[in-house]
Amino acid sequence: MGYDLIIKNGTVIDGTGSFRRRADVAVKDGIVAEIGRIKDGAAKTIDASDLIVTPGFVDPHTHYDAQICWDPLVSCTSWHGVTTVLMGNCGVGIAPCKPAGREVATWDLVNVEAIPFDALAKGISWEWETFPDFMAAAERRGAGINLAFLAPLTPFRRYVLGDESMEREARPEEIAQVASLLREAVTAGAFGFSTTTLPSISATRAVRWHAGLPRATNSRLTRTCCAISDAVRSKSRSPAMRARSRSRNTTFSNFF
Repeated sequence: MGYDLIIKNGTVIDGTGSFRRRADVAVKDGIVAEIGRIKDGAAKTIDASDLIVTPGFVDPHTHYDAQICWDPLVSCTSWHGVTTVLMGNCGVGIAPCKPAGREVATWDLVNVEAIPFDALAKGISWEWETFPDFMAAAERRGAGINLAFLAPLTPFRRYVLGDESMEREARPEEIAQVASLLREAVTAGAFGFSTTTLPSISATRAVRWHAGLPRATNSRLTRTCCAISDAVRSKSRSPAMRARSRSRNTTFSNFF
């Protein structure tokens, strides 16, 4: 049979734990169709002699939420064999966001990721308000690698509580609103939600001011996250896989 692509003479490490081996890899319709000594032809052939051929790497912790607006190659991650990135980590992100909250959301990334404010102000396209809109905008723009999303809790809290999100915990009715928005995000394709607590006073103050979280050492944030997780899970069509750490320096990542 004819293939679309054959990668010949490479050293294949397939990710299963098997020993590396010299082999060709044939691709048809975007799927690996054969691995071995391939004699059939292809529309395109790549000589991978003296090179490693592997599945693409997945980077589960990135903060490319803004950069995908202006960098479709998601550099420099894509330079190193990463073919899938998961963004929205640490509870920090730029969706959902009302127009009045854009500057605060931008400063969150300045504070947490040290991205210059001017670069963000010029680069973020703000084609969205809701989180599903944010993901749809990314799909319209396209990217050179696969994009996956966590829904970061900070902008969801701010979307519901406004500026008070930086000063207090959410009330039960507000938790319900946040949970509803998170369910909407998961239904649209988000893998779950994320947030972070920090133990140090200096770090806590920085996160409170720019990221809109309550005092990180306040146990009520833990209870709020658990309540939101339970609420989202109860309405999810698939079982939730929840990972909750109770260490002093904690990132909650809840996958649905």
